[in-house]
Amino acid sequence: MGLIWCHSQTVIAQRPVQMFDPFYRGETAVRTFYDQYAVTAELSYRPSGLFQSHSSISSPTVGLNPIGLNVHIDYQLSNHLDLGAFVDATGSAAGRTLGLSWVTLKYFKNQEGTDYAIRLALDPSSDGRSGFPQADLGFLYTSALSNQVTSDFAIGIRRVQIGFQEIVPSVPSPINPGDPIVKSPGATNELLRGRARGWEVHASWSYNILFDPAGSNMFISMMAEGGTYDMLEWMVGTDANPENRSQTDYRGGTVWVSSGIEIERPSYQFAPFLSVPFRQWAPSEGEWPTSKVRLGLRLMLR
Repeated sequence: MGLIWCHSQTVIAQRPVQMFDPFYRGETAVRTFYDQYAVTAELSYRPSGLFQSHSSISSPTVGLNPIGLNVHIDYQLSNHLDLGAFVDATGSAAGRTLGLSWVTLKYFKNQEGTDYAIRLALDPSSDGRSGFPQADLGFLYTSALSNQVTSDFAIGIRRVQIGFQEIVPSVPSPINPGDPIVKSPGATNELLRGRARGWEVHASWSYNILFDPAGSNMFISMMAEGGTYDMLEWMVGTDANPENRSQTDYRGGTVWVSSGIEIERPSYQFAPFLSVPFRQWAPSEGEWPTSKVRLGLRLMLR
């Protein structure tokens, strides 16, 4: 998963609006490796300035890390069952620089020429979380429309529960006494803590045009994702009252259009891609992150 930045009236904080998680991008109901295991690395880059104005220093993308990197490891348990793990190499708002972000279990089945799969993913990370971990349940199918065209479909629902914290610059004391974020006198930095709970729904549909016997293809896909979160945030300081918490309701979504080429060979798969945000919905109040063009490549060694 990916975290993006958001600007509020008082601080610039990294909030868990998850737009770039590793699922639903290139996921298929067909097993794509032939040996006991496979290792896939995905590197992506979000260029600055594309489809967004930077005329104001309060842009929601201030401080955004444009590079995303994750590693996916698959292990074949049986003819119909795979065990997988995602390693996030770009860190998170909780301060990790390298960590296991998801463990997956995927069941495959072929029936009457159509491939089906059910995938369950759990987030085992304990930093900043409480209670039941994050979970993502997805259903996928792949069908051959002709000898040259195949189609992939995926839909899933995710339970989101994230704790996060970040050191942010101190700000002047609020004019309104009811403001929940209070500055510690004389401090230059303060610790912002928060928790986000809610749900996400993801769906993707891809058409793949085959151009060689190995299965290499050019693909075009559309992905829609939406979520609703309840976010609690509070400052921790020598004179800050932890009971004064700011609550924000986030409800929004994004529709993406992606295209690229998959080069299939027995020992590897190489896939450069481009993702463009087609439409985005966000709360009308406040400044929230803006989706932008994303370039990337995926390399699987199998």
